[in-house]
Amino acid sequence: MSVSAAVAQQKTTGKMAGNAEATKAELIKLDQEWGAATVRNDVEFSKKFVADDCLFTEADGTVTTKARMIQEIESGKSKTTANQASEYNVRLLGPDIAVIRHNLTATSINNGKDTSGEFRRMHVMVRRNGRWVVIDSQSVRVGPVTMAVKQ
Repeated sequence: MSVSAAVAQQKTTGKMAGNAEATKAELIKLDQEWGAATVRNDVEFSKKFVADDCLFTEADGTVTTKARMIQEIESGKSKTTANQASEYNVRLLGPDIAVIRHNLTATSINNGKDTSGEFRRMHVMVRRNGRWVVIDSQSVRVGPVTMAVKQ
């Protein structure tokens, strides 16, 4: 049994390594499409791209669900008019799980309050039924953003 598991792990790891750059590019593209969909108020994109069990930790520390996020967008309580993501860092933790970090400058309103600013964002993504979905997301408000990486 352990030999079969080791062989299966090597095949998975080898496959992931061979496609790593393509997978990272795909995930960045999907995240950018999500940002554009948010500005267009394209709720259908978010419904497909965000897992039903996804939790969002907002910059103010509150935790919300996909259902609540969709409700706020559809009601007009939440509106993003501009966002610009930069400095992506994608870590593949396996063939079907990844962590994405990036900087984000956004112009937005939530419940009548200006929530615009600069943020660092992190998304945990998994591949389910052949497509990538966000299962967890966190935003941290920062000043002017730069990506810090330990060497």
